[in-house]
Amino acid sequence: MKILLPILVRCYRLIIELLFILSRPLLWLILPLYRYKQTLEPEALVSGNPILVHCASVGEVNAIAPLLRHFMKTGIPIMINTVTVTGRDLVSRSFPEIPVRLAPLDIASQREKSLRTVAPRLILIVETEIWPMLLDSAGRLGIPVVFINARMSDKSYAAYSHIGPVLRYLARSVKLVLAQSEEDRQRFENLLRMDAETAGNLKYCLSLPDYSPTEVRTALGFAESDLILVWGSSRPGEEALMMSLLPGLKNAFNNLKLILAPRHPKRCIEVERILHGTTYRKLSDKATHNSPDVLLIDGLGHLSEAYAIADLAVVGGSFYDFGGHNPLEPAFYSKAIVIGKHYHSCKASVNKLRDQSAVVVSDKDCLGTDIAMLLKDEALRHEMGRRAKRVLTENADALENHIKGIEKCLR
Repeated sequence: MKILLPILVRCYRLIIELLFILSRPLLWLILPLYRYKQTLEPEALVSGNPILVHCASVGEVNAIAPLLRHFMKTGIPIMINTVTVTGRDLVSRSFPEIPVRLAPLDIASQREKSLRTVAPRLILIVETEIWPMLLDSAGRLGIPVVFINARMSDKSYAAYSHIGPVLRYLARSVKLVLAQSEEDRQRFENLLRMDAETAGNLKYCLSLPDYSPTEVRTALGFAESDLILVWGSSRPGEEALMMSLLPGLKNAFNNLKLILAPRHPKRCIEVERILHGTTYRKLSDKATHNSPDVLLIDGLGHLSEAYAIADLAVVGGSFYDFGGHNPLEPAFYSKAIVIGKHYHSCKASVNKLRDQSAVVVSDKDCLGTDIAMLLKDEALRHEMGRRAKRVLTENADALENHIKGIEKCLR
């Protein structure tokens, strides 16, 4: 089997390479339409043998922000590759001094050309970004790889187990896995047959702006007496669900205001159609003293402001099967949190919050009742928010664990 593995990988490389060559003219036409042209363009030269960080999108970028800030202070150069345009744009805004670009397509020739140009001293792969040709190219070029904030769901583990020997061959340059939880550590160890460490979840090490709630309310056009419900990172179907509940909630709480923040701002035109018939304002519009029932956040980077002034936070992507989004941002601002039952992408975070009675797990049928119960009970909201903040402070050692692990591999 050991003899066959390099042959199997080589065959895969050749097949994918051939498909890439045949489809390249079409890719040059299609990818620019979605702002992905950069995946085909040559890598820019980066000096100093940087640490290359490979992550998927906004969630991963936010999670590793404290780690990036640490290594920026050390003077070690950093470069970031993201899989999505939104992830790249977030890095550009949050860390303008760090070179960032879309990762090349996972084709052997593209990956090796990129790695030879960048010449990284170390590759950090965030969470579960397992790309075969990235791993294989790192192995061929002798570049060490570390998985950071690594997680693996039961579903992913079952799927990868079918190709365990191939994956272990591809991951021959992986030096360390820094896992989010003990369960993640065991899955990576079983899959890759190598030692892994439980380092904790970097998402607990949030460092968000310290807003003045009064100033933010004024800037966004809200009154101090307004009761503010924030639905963060909403996904298709969830805006309609919220709007179906809003009239009843407004009858019970006449000072209730809703801030709606779609996960992808490009969906705002679609969301505006759902808001038709209610009074709403987009964030990009000028704030007025008479705030409408709904404020639609139509740009990136403003969700933390909304959570900072929330009386109650609903975390989206979880009432339909999208996996859920990170509930720790409202926890940072000591807010009571409601999340749907589809939260497998942030299972560890939600479970820690549930252990502290700091989150209500709801569903489409119970959501209106759960929101009304929490809006009615101010003392319960404050207590849940206090417990949510405590979850962050009790798990803050993840950053130090990651720094030690990475520095060990750098040496």
